[in-house]
Amino acid sequence: MISKTARNALRAILFVAEREASGPVSARTLARELDLPHNYLSKTLYRLVQHGILSATRGRGGGYVLTAPATELTLGRIVEAIDPEGPERRCLLGRPQCSEVNPCAMHGRWCEVREAIDSFFAETTVGDLLAPAAPMVRGRSPLPVAKEPDAMSDTASPSSQPPPAEPDAPVPLMQRLYDSPFLLLAACIVVMFVFFTAWGMLEIMSLEPAPLP
Repeated sequence: MISKTARNALRAILFVAEREASGPVSARTLARELDLPHNYLSKTLYRLVQHGILSATRGRGGGYVLTAPATELTLGRIVEAIDPEGPERRCLLGRPQCSEVNPCAMHGRWCEVREAIDSFFAETTVGDLLAPAAPMVRGRSPLPVAKEPDAMSDTASPSSQPPPAEPDAPVPLMQRLYDSPFLLLAACIVVMFVFFTAWGMLEIMSLEPAPLP
């Protein structure tokens, strides 16, 4: 909603305010830290000095400082210094003349949005942006508060409480074999192995010994 130059001006002001205790901040330091061209940023800083937002000192250890406390410097004042007639004041449909007398199709709704934007920039200070924000976890609802039992409700009587769960009874062997096809197949194999082994032993024992030569 604001121009790129106005956004960079806000970045520069925030950087200077954050390092206010360390003294003036040079234009070269601002350009390096904000990753902006030095000549371009110097022109922006000069306009902020002209509007009394920054104060510049020359020489060794010189630089830029705020002329007023961060808590008293509104964002609207900074944007006004760069964008006297920002894009939010222009017609969204590109009409050169758009007013209450001769409005465009979007004029009424856009005025409501513009008033909210103007209110934000007019009421928000640089100090507000420097203050730590309260942490907020998205997607989580507050923990439910435990409800105290009512003396007249059924939940307060011991008889309404569900009985404790009894320990599980042991499952019979045949039931386990029936429920598990793998165990049933293994049991059948074992039974067949025992049967044929016993049958073979009986066959061997029934054979008559061969006569000695």
